[in-house]
This record gives sequence, C-alpha cells and structure tokens, in this order.
Amino acid sequence: MKIEFHDGESVDLEFNEGKHQYHVDGEFVPAVTSVLSTTIAKQQFLMPWAVKMGAEWFKSKVEPSVRENHYSFKGDLSLDEVVDGIKRAYKKKSAGAIDLGRQVHEWCEQAILWKLGQAEIPSMPSNEEASNSINAFRDWVKQNEVEWMAAEQRVFSRTHKYAGTVDAVARVNDEFAVIDFKTSARIYEEYHLQVAAYAKCIEDIYGEPVEGAYILRFDKESGEFEASKSNHIDTDFLTFSGLLVGYRGLTKLRSRGKG
Repeated sequence: MKIEFHDGESVDLEFNEGKHQYHVDGEFVPAVTSVLSTTIAKQQFLMPWAVKMGAEWFKSKVEPSVRENHYSFKGDLSLDEVVDGIKRAYKKKSAGAIDLGRQVHEWCEQAILWKLGQAEIPSMPSNEEASNSINAFRDWVKQNEVEWMAAEQRVFSRTHKYAGTVDAVARVNDEFAVIDFKTSARIYEEYHLQVAAYAKCIEDIYGEPVEGAYILRFDKESGEFEASKSNHIDTDFLTFSGLLVGYRGLTKLRSRGKG
C-alpha cells in the first residue's frame, strides 16, 4: 500500500501477513513488535505461566480413584499422552488467546470503519470472552469524546526505517492520539514504547504532533477496560530507538553465526 506523508512524499509499503514482515522498495524493514519481542525478554512472565497452564491441564485430566489418595487419568490416557498434554497445554492456551485477540481487533476495526462510513456495522461474536472485551471497548468509547480518523493504519518511519500497524488514530477528548488495543492479562511497560514508535510515524504522516498515546486493555473476564495514556512520547521513543539499534545489532550477529 502507498503511505502518503504530510510533505507530499510517499512510499510503497508491502506487508506479508503470513510472515508478518514489511518491505519498502523490496528491502526488509523491521516491525515495531518484532523489535520489542527480540530485545525485551519476557521469560519472567512466560515461564511461570507455561508451567501453570501445564499444571491446570494435568489437573483437568485426573480423577479420584476408589483408593484413597490415588488418581487415574480420564479417558484412559497413557503416560506419554499425559506428558505430551502437559508440554502442549501452553501452546493451546496461547493459540486461543491469539484467536481471541484477532476477533476483538477485527470487531473494533470494523466498528471504527462503520463510524467512518467505510463498512457495515459488525455483529457481536458468539465467543463470550470476545464479547466481554468488545463491551469493554464500547464502554471506553462511551466515557470519552472520540472522533475516529483511521483504523489499522500502516505506518513507516522514513528516518529510522521501521514499520508497523497502529490499531487506531483519533482525537480523544480533543487530543490527537494513537491507540493500541490489548486483550492481554496486564499492561506491560513495553507497550508504551510500541505506541511511541507508532506516534512518531503518525506525526510524519499527518504533519501534526501526537498528544496522547493510549494503551486500551479489554478484560475478557470482567468486561471492563483499563486505559493507560502516556504523555511521555519523546522519552519512550528514545528508549525504542535504542532497542532498534540493539535489534539491528543482534540481527547482524545472528547472521554472522549462520555464515
């Protein structure tokens, strides 16, 4: 797609959805999310979560035996099947979370495009958790003055050569803002680096400074929203820029290791 900047210049940004990769003029440019996932480790959160998923799966597959303090596996599972189930439990949970996030993002995108007169009003999904998240989004909109400007907008940094897709651009309570939607368990600190990177691209596209960078988390259980707005976009972008340098250094290092 063609990205038009405020000064009349444009670039052709290609996006490979399957590989989640961006290219400009045939050259690879890193995605904002790839930069962050490569340079910021989440093992302190992911490992305990993966163990918890395996333990919960195991607990769901055992049942009390006729003998006290003895248990058997439901469905006559073999020991190998139990071990495999424990190992794969976090992957199934993760796949489900990804699908939930996709449903919520798609609904929000269509709702914004409907407001802009570019799509039909979307129907609510049958998935209860997705519906809860969507209702959280609707509550946030009701509690704020929101003038939507774009949804799922592709962005590219001419200066720093990275790309991405920001969930929404809008005027929120009369402030020019970028917004990223999350269905995660919490708001992680690096999310603010993500929206700061988007904000700098949006400023170059619209020719207007971004005043607010929002993280909107929609809770799939309670149906409530958590909104975190950053007014420290410049500071957060400096941090992202440093990580971008680190990302490129790591990429070159790994390429040398394969040679």
